[in-house]
Amino acid sequence: MSSTVDNTQQLRNLKILVIENDPAAARLTKEAFKEAGITEGVHSVPDGDEALNYLLRKGKHSSVSEPDIIFLDLHLPKKSGLEVLKELKSNPALAATPVVVISGSDDPAEIREAYELHASCYVRKPDNLDEFLAFVSVCYDFWGRHVVFPSKSHRA
Repeated sequence: MSSTVDNTQQLRNLKILVIENDPAAARLTKEAFKEAGITEGVHSVPDGDEALNYLLRKGKHSSVSEPDIIFLDLHLPKKSGLEVLKELKSNPALAATPVVVISGSDDPAEIREAYELHASCYVRKPDNLDEFLAFVSVCYDFWGRHVVFPSKSHRA
């Protein structure tokens, strides 16, 4: 068996949900994914309640596709990101969806709680635009090329 990694695998188009209350940050994230190569399939919602409505396909979100991955800010109005993460991971139909927590906080208790609630990873928000663009590009390469997702038809 070869130990060589195949980096020629094509990038998949991912459906991404960005849960971010700052409209400028949400717009920047969408633009960063566009620059990385995802020209469609990136959606954003501004608060925890709307995030859960989106994920549960309630109301105006009744016809949306299930995201392949979620980028979650923890400091949200209505329901916090940690509350969203807890509800998401306790729902068998959504529990397998990867969640990348992106936060400006270095609070050890918050970081621990995010992992205890089964966040896929916790990333400190990059400090400048170039770092942020590089972060999104690396995320897209990692999640879009290398990660194997469970089949959505087999999710509970």
